[in-house]
Amino acid sequence: MRGSQWDRGGLVLVALTALSAGPAFAAKTKEAHPPPAVEAPAAPVVPGAPDQKTHDAAFADYDSQLASGQKARAADALVTLINDPTKAPFLAESFAKLGDLLKELDLPYAATLAWRQSFLDAQEWDAEQVGRRVPSAIETADKVGDLAVLQGPFSKNVGIARTEDVRGQMGYYAAREAYRQQSYGLSLGLLKMVKQGDPLFPKAKMLEGIVLNAQSKPESALTSFEAAGKAGKDDKGAEAARFGEMLKLNTGRSYYASGNYPRAIQAFATVSRGSEFWPEAQFERAWSHFRIDDFNGTLGLLLSLDTPFFKNYYYPEADLLRIYSMFLICKFPEANDQIGVFRAKYGKLDDKLKAWNGHTPEENFEAARKYREQGDPGDLPAMFWNPYATEERFGDSVKAVESANDELKRLKDVSANPFADWAKTAVKARRDELVTAEGTRIRDRLQAQQDELTGMLNDSQIFTIDIMSMKTKLYEEAATIGKMPDVARTAERDDRVKRAYVTWPYEGEVWADEVGYYKVTTTPECPASLRQTVQGDVKK
Repeated sequence: MRGSQWDRGGLVLVALTALSAGPAFAAKTKEAHPPPAVEAPAAPVVPGAPDQKTHDAAFADYDSQLASGQKARAADALVTLINDPTKAPFLAESFAKLGDLLKELDLPYAATLAWRQSFLDAQEWDAEQVGRRVPSAIETADKVGDLAVLQGPFSKNVGIARTEDVRGQMGYYAAREAYRQQSYGLSLGLLKMVKQGDPLFPKAKMLEGIVLNAQSKPESALTSFEAAGKAGKDDKGAEAARFGEMLKLNTGRSYYASGNYPRAIQAFATVSRGSEFWPEAQFERAWSHFRIDDFNGTLGLLLSLDTPFFKNYYYPEADLLRIYSMFLICKFPEANDQIGVFRAKYGKLDDKLKAWNGHTPEENFEAARKYREQGDPGDLPAMFWNPYATEERFGDSVKAVESANDELKRLKDVSANPFADWAKTAVKARRDELVTAEGTRIRDRLQAQQDELTGMLNDSQIFTIDIMSMKTKLYEEAATIGKMPDVARTAERDDRVKRAYVTWPYEGEVWADEVGYYKVTTTPECPASLRQTVQGDVKK
């Protein structure tokens, strides 16, 4: 009780003291009052942005249906909004919300296409909430196998990203689209949005190197590939392993393009023998040996590609390179024989390619898909379909078409709701677009191969004439000096066999574990007076 009375007395004392202060205290109190409140300036109005009342009225039916748990009816309300031209300001938001509902209704492909449209239609006033859907859209698109469908919208509206991680994702996929469109400068600019530490950073640096190579900047590309390797060195799994092999191949290509052929040889040699990129690395390494006049190295590498293990690979240029190499060491009879083999082998293939001309894009897509899934080449030799058996882009397209077909089957069981009709139309249109685009790409590639092969066959006839010309020069020189010219001296080295290795002459047999390890040791037969002429004629 005593404490309580003391507290109350204290409070009274303070109050009396304040009152006794008189006018002076009152004046001080007045000075201490805060200045009159000033209203904060209103948020700037974005031109064209609808007011909140209009917004709420537009989405009233959607909100009501969603609140009662009627997701299908809520989706119908959004489709009605989308189809109403007077509600154009709400288009992006409507598609964004429709994507959310379609994903919940287990229609991931339709959801991806709805989000895609929201990214295209996004305006300044709804960019933030539309941009929040980007990670979900990427994840869902990857699930159905059609990340490509988002690349175009990202490249056109990358400004909707509001955080660094989302900005990096959009930048990478937008850069891929720009590269496909051969907009190399734009692609490089977009890749700058992917920061170090981002999961996509290794892929971004790889793509940067590829773009720089396309711009004929191989030295700069090497720096990008090195950064890609460092960023992805701790990644594990099959995808990471494939990435590493692709990086080795592209590094070799950059060294080759920069004229550093020894380093190119080293890089190509690091591509693993079991990698899908190994045959390509063998072929390109053979060219590197050719460029430094190591024709034995070239012939040894090309021997692997001529074995039965690579009968389904299309390398006509490798056969021509073999002929060139023989020509450069004046093995004229062997070169002539190889020209005959080349014309017999590829003349038939040229005829088959010509017979295939006229097939529709849809037929080309189906033929490539059938080979990928069943190994059935149909009417065209397997070597023309073989690239699509492992190509990532075509594999994604096949997966996307399968996802679309599966979703369309499930949509047949859905009642005739407006949202179901929209989903069917959108998914079917995208499926057909993919089939046409991929089929057209395959058709164009086959046509280019046929044109190129026809040119090679024509060139082989000219090459026969060149051999005859060189032989004539050789005989003319022999007639002048009264004997065949001496063969140009070359360094002779003993090829010592390493311990635990066995060596024997090649007699036509082929063993799987020997492929990739062949060596050719043949002596050039060119007279010194003729060697420079021969090399100049071929390498110019």
